[in-house]
Amino acid sequence: MKRFQSFRLDTENQFLWHREARVDLTPKAFGVLCYLVEHAGRLVTQQELLEALWPGTYINPEVLRKYVLEIRRALGDRPVNPVFIETRPKRGYQFVASVIDDSPAGTLSPERINRIVGRKSELAELGDYLLRAQRKQRQVLFITGEPGIGKTTLVDEFQRQTRAAAPGICMIRGQCVEGYGGKEAYYPVLEAVEQLCRASGGDSVVDTLARQAPTWLVQFPALLSNEHRHTLQREILGATHDRMLREIGEALETIASERALVVILEDLHWADHSTVDLISALARRRQSAKLMLIGTYRPVDLTLAAHPLKPLKQDLLVHHLCHEIALPPLEEDEVAEYLAGELGGAAVPDCLTGLIYGRSEGNPLFMVAILQHLREQRLLAEQTGEVRLTRPLAARGESG
Repeated sequence: MKRFQSFRLDTENQFLWHREARVDLTPKAFGVLCYLVEHAGRLVTQQELLEALWPGTYINPEVLRKYVLEIRRALGDRPVNPVFIETRPKRGYQFVASVIDDSPAGTLSPERINRIVGRKSELAELGDYLLRAQRKQRQVLFITGEPGIGKTTLVDEFQRQTRAAAPGICMIRGQCVEGYGGKEAYYPVLEAVEQLCRASGGDSVVDTLARQAPTWLVQFPALLSNEHRHTLQREILGATHDRMLREIGEALETIASERALVVILEDLHWADHSTVDLISALARRRQSAKLMLIGTYRPVDLTLAAHPLKPLKQDLLVHHLCHEIALPPLEEDEVAEYLAGELGGAAVPDCLTGLIYGRSEGNPLFMVAILQHLREQRLLAEQTGEVRLTRPLAARGESG
């Protein structure tokens, strides 16, 4: 646990706290904040941040400005006379507040927290859909569930397993962002396509975009010479939304005609309407393609915002053009499996499993947070081969 002024940064559970209130940050903004806090007091260059947080993936450095802006809003910081993050123009950022490390011994490591339990059937289902995509049967599927249920963790594990078993499959990801992602058309798709251009074999992707999707290629000026960019700008003068939609659909199919392409779009409850239109178009196109589109979202947010993705998904399901994987809460035995792994294989008493399962209601994020709280408050006695509660808690509500 890192402390700076009235804020606490729980790097293990990925929470930012302001006094007793939790502050919402998107996952990538949280990652940027963690890295800056971990290296407080020195300049962190843009390149260092990009290489640390997105290794092996090209990310436009301008994206960092968006995440730093999100962090500043969360902290109540300002670029002028900053209290927390100082911008060093054309160089990077420096976390200038004093940081105190309050992490107790035995704090959960990030590697152990990311261990997945209870999702074997969902991983197998994803694997089946990928095999269909490899046979040129395009797949569109949505992974849904409440906040903290493990949608991103499931996608991360699927991506890890796929890369280990089939490194030839191309996997790209785009992140919808609250507020910002709703303003720029195709924002998460642009992020994913730029990764494709920067990945191995990216030159052929750029050539495909130049031939079939010039309205998209011109969005990436760093990939073009000035002369080429000016030529494209003249060519696409007056381009319409429908043209962009048609061009990227054809280009992705061409790319996915030679090798399987998996496109992951996260947090679609924040997606702009153009991205929703593209999902619809990709799902309805008839051409064969080794294409798999995975989207994650929180159903309650779609309902509250009257988001267009909700009726689209319902229509696609009716016409058998998509699939849904709705993640349920973990079962009590799965919570016990998680605890056994986190506590070094020690015998876990039933009362502890029941306590954490009851209080978390099987939500993985809450499960991790409750265990962390018990350790921080010294309510767990961990000895070789044995773990016990230092006092009864089930009836007292001290676990959360």
